[in-house]
Amino acid sequence: MARVYLRILAALFALGVLAATVFGAFYIYRETYLPERARTQEVKEMLSSSAPKADPGRKQFDQAMEAIRQGDFEAARRQLVEITEVYRDSTRYQDSRRVLGEMNLDRLFSRAPMPGKLEYTAVRGDNLVEIAKRFRSTIAFIKRVNNLLGNIIHPDDRLILYPLDFSIEVDLAGNRFTLLKDGRYFKDYAITGRNLTHSKLPEQTVIGDKPAWLDGKKIRLTDEQYSAARKWLQTAGAKAGTSGVIFCPAPRAAEPAAVGAAPGKFQENPPGIYLSEDDIEELSTLVRVGTPLQFLKTAAPAPAPGAKN
Repeated sequence: MARVYLRILAALFALGVLAATVFGAFYIYRETYLPERARTQEVKEMLSSSAPKADPGRKQFDQAMEAIRQGDFEAARRQLVEITEVYRDSTRYQDSRRVLGEMNLDRLFSRAPMPGKLEYTAVRGDNLVEIAKRFRSTIAFIKRVNNLLGNIIHPDDRLILYPLDFSIEVDLAGNRFTLLKDGRYFKDYAITGRNLTHSKLPEQTVIGDKPAWLDGKKIRLTDEQYSAARKWLQTAGAKAGTSGVIFCPAPRAAEPAAVGAAPGKFQENPPGIYLSEDDIEELSTLVRVGTPLQFLKTAAPAPAPGAKN
């Protein structure tokens, strides 16, 4: 009889163990496997979905615009810098570059402090040509920042100065001329057209000349008529006696640009890369002779829309 009881107890124990095992397996299935499968399915659906992906740059751009409205320009600038450097696939990337470029320029042309700016007190014998050369700036920049109407300065005049140590990237495929400061984005300028006679462009070159023209004559930087002159930027020639690539305002006349003029000679519509007159005027203020320039692609592409062939 005792053996029968023992067998019954053993069977009941075995059933208990089996029930506990089944319950444990069901618990693990319900609490672990099912939620994990649901998460996996959710991820698959998100990856295969055509719904818009998360865009943290968009939210950050909105925060930057709100900071601007509240007058916190440094906070806005930090946000925009992060978008341009981190969130390059954001739908607000181009807007961020545009706004950041304008903010950079406003800060540069103001008398407000910024890294690199300094105040210089003029001494007897100083002139704008020597000051611009000594502080790696341009006469036009010094005059603009300090609200100078002429080229005369006096001892004890306090001048705001800034070294214009920019570099340039030219993206002909994207029709973009970009100023960089210490390798970081500063401002974009749109290329509006081109008429290149070069079959191949140098990957690395420098700005070799900044001629200004008025009535077909070259105007000196210190000439009182300089502000009214038509500005060019011109890269250094590949060889002595050859002309580099010209950056200038778009042709004014309907005729195609003249080709083959001697280097340094005026042409009303020179072959080159065209930007707006306002942008060329601004760039002539910011860019020094010797500024490094890089063409992102050296093969000269077909003319941009609107350019003369």
